[in-house]
Amino acid sequence: MDIPSLDGWTAELRSGVLPLAVLGQLKEPQYSASLFQALEQRGLVSDPGTLTPLLRRLEKQKLLIGNWDETGVRPRKYYALSDAGKEAFEKMNSDWQTVAHELQQIVKGDGNRGVD
Repeated sequence: MDIPSLDGWTAELRSGVLPLAVLGQLKEPQYSASLFQALEQRGLVSDPGTLTPLLRRLEKQKLLIGNWDETGVRPRKYYALSDAGKEAFEKMNSDWQTVAHELQQIVKGDGNRGVD
């Protein structure tokens, strides 16, 4: 039996959870390069070009605080969670836990919950 192409499925899934992963990874301030490396090692990003716009968006939304470190040979920007970012992470994580639980119930075959 041939199944239809699932091209893009994994990328779409990762893209949807990337903001949560970024906020979760930034419990401690990190440079954007080290953040990318940590997320890449977990298979959540493969192109730094996908992370930079997200970091800018989260900073614009005041969920992240970006600061430049100019003590090295070249300036590097590092990011930390703002207070709003910490609250957003807690809410997003709670939402994710709920969705993951419900999806797991469906995958296990208990997909009739909530259907009258």
